[in-house]
Amino acid sequence: MTSQWDIPKEDMSHPDSAIRLASAVHRFRCPKTNPDRKVSFAKSFNSCGKHEKTRKTMLKCDDSRKRLEEALLATSVSHERVVADARKYLPFIHTVLVSCKFQPEMARLDERLVFEWQSGVETKPKFYKSEAIMMDVTMCILCEGLGKAGVATEASVAGEFAAASREYAAAAGVFQFLADDHLPKWVARGTRVAEDDLPVECCVDTAKGLSILFQANAQQMAVATVLIKAGTPNYSLVAKLCLGIHEQLEEFVVYMREKAFTQMTRIDKDFFTLITFQVSLQKALSLYFYARSLWEQQSEYGLAIAVLSEATVHLRTKDSPTSPTGMPDVAKIPPLKALTKDLNDLRGHMGHLLHLWEKDNSSIYFESVPRSVPADKKLEQGLRMNKVEKYHLADADPVLLSLPEDALKRSDSDLARELQERLNAGED
Repeated sequence: MTSQWDIPKEDMSHPDSAIRLASAVHRFRCPKTNPDRKVSFAKSFNSCGKHEKTRKTMLKCDDSRKRLEEALLATSVSHERVVADARKYLPFIHTVLVSCKFQPEMARLDERLVFEWQSGVETKPKFYKSEAIMMDVTMCILCEGLGKAGVATEASVAGEFAAASREYAAAAGVFQFLADDHLPKWVARGTRVAEDDLPVECCVDTAKGLSILFQANAQQMAVATVLIKAGTPNYSLVAKLCLGIHEQLEEFVVYMREKAFTQMTRIDKDFFTLITFQVSLQKALSLYFYARSLWEQQSEYGLAIAVLSEATVHLRTKDSPTSPTGMPDVAKIPPLKALTKDLNDLRGHMGHLLHLWEKDNSSIYFESVPRSVPADKKLEQGLRMNKVEKYHLADADPVLLSLPEDALKRSDSDLARELQERLNAGED
């Protein structure tokens, strides 16, 4: 006769679908330059950049910008290459900017410099045109930030979650620098360029929002790093981390609605649908792991059942868009349809686990199950790692700009044109 001890126990550890869903993120594009717009610093600064070091700097600036353009416009974009080429170009374009700032009277161009960039975040990308050298500096930094996010996404798809977490922390640092330091300085210099005339990433509040988002993404990858390891994770810790992600994503949405609503409307609405999905998912996962930590303690079986039951509610598809809890119907949203199978698998797992617990409680533990989780038994606050790798733009030394003596005898129209160029560049 076979006893119940001879029957192998069903594996009810967290499923792989939970890991894949927990680490689901949006894949942003990198910005792009207009291939039809030719930019040459060597030609533009030909007259005032005769000094040997200046000439070499301008040629290197042209070469490194061309390499970055090739990386951005490649048929198959390598985010690692974009990051590397952006880092090579940035010191040179920054040097040009600083040189013009400290020697404005000598910064007379033989050819106009016109930069055209396309957003990597907007739904309907278009080319934004500017003569501000600061624009090119900013977009170069953005290439590094969104490039880092791209590297992180690729690492997460490959299951390299620890590396992905580090890359998202780096991306968060870039956008934190843009929001707190770089972009406010540009605005403070008196540029009259409206935010609607710039890629959405160049707006202070959008950059701040993306910094919050990438910190949440970094924490998503940290959770996946824990869950993918063999053995039983620290359920209590994972529950708090998932709640922290839930809070950060909610903070991102609230911030964008309150501070950057106009910019928000220029970003793909399916991206915000994914965020809504993740807000509910992370809440459900937090409750799920919290329930497992309670069950594992072998002391509050009834409460564990109530918490797990609440987790399943957050995984249900919303009856209407205004429902306070639940998921968007991902099966009806083409970009999110790929999540359907894993979502159904996770729902099935939680439902089956809940059934097993209720069965054990009714035959072994006999604990009362509260109809709802008591307020004093809920997790009060999530745990935030706030993973940010600080970003720093290295100081640049100006190179000499000089003009022949006869060229210094300028007409009023020349002076007016130069003043306008300086204003366009956002210089004091």
